[in-house]
Amino acid sequence: MATVIFRLRIIVLLWLTMVGYGAAKIPDMHEDNGYIEPFQMFDNVYYIGDKWVSSYAVTTSTGLIIIDTLEFPYSQWLPLNLKKLGLQGARVSHILVTHGHSDHVAGDSYLQELYAAEVTISEQGYALALQQAEQSRGEKKFRPPEVSSFVKDEMSLLIVNTRFKFYLTPGHTQGDMSIDFMARHRGQLYRVFVTGGHSANLQNKQLTKLFIASMSRIKTLSAESPVVTVNLANHPHKNHLFKSRTAINTNDLKNPFVDRENFLQFIEQQQAQALNKVQ
Repeated sequence: MATVIFRLRIIVLLWLTMVGYGAAKIPDMHEDNGYIEPFQMFDNVYYIGDKWVSSYAVTTSTGLIIIDTLEFPYSQWLPLNLKKLGLQGARVSHILVTHGHSDHVAGDSYLQELYAAEVTISEQGYALALQQAEQSRGEKKFRPPEVSSFVKDEMSLLIVNTRFKFYLTPGHTQGDMSIDFMARHRGQLYRVFVTGGHSANLQNKQLTKLFIASMSRIKTLSAESPVVTVNLANHPHKNHLFKSRTAINTNDLKNPFVDRENFLQFIEQQQAQALNKVQ
């Protein structure tokens, strides 16, 4: 019954917050405004986010999977970035959302309107997205997406030849969802991890404790074979993304984004900051 009520609330909110995106002004695309030219990271992974928040496109033989969709109206850059990368003809079949903050979820319904994409998020992540949508105003006004599936811990989703595994790793928010999949570079596979919460919620002691436990769990998960060697943080400064971009050489067998130490340092640094707060 609770699930039915929750879904009815979603339908009602979608109706009440229905807004047209067609007339929304696309923000100027320059670096001072946060715009970053999109770029390819692996054979099947592209960066399409902005200067502050990450968004990734993962290719499959039948379409694209988008991980996080930026704050609206900056979400309108995403289709333009796909066009710049030569991916404009591909359908966006799925959107995976790491958590319910507006800078990660606000573009979901906009992309659904364009591509009829399926959205996957945790149930608590979606509850937060509903709150954020209700509070959104002005040019940042957005409506929540229609959700195709709510994530359960260690649930997997096979999309053509790419398997995504999900973990509930609360601490940044209650509904953080981390993602595990394989990237390809010149015939080699590398295990990728997207940490759902990029830092502890230091205003909430209980969430801070959950974050510390989640970081310990992620570190353990990352050591399972094949070990995690690619850190796709959901904010680019957290994995030195743009520094690694300058080292890209398409003819080089070595990919600058393959760096287990980068991932471990990120996890350990986030955990240490949270521990300092608790102590």
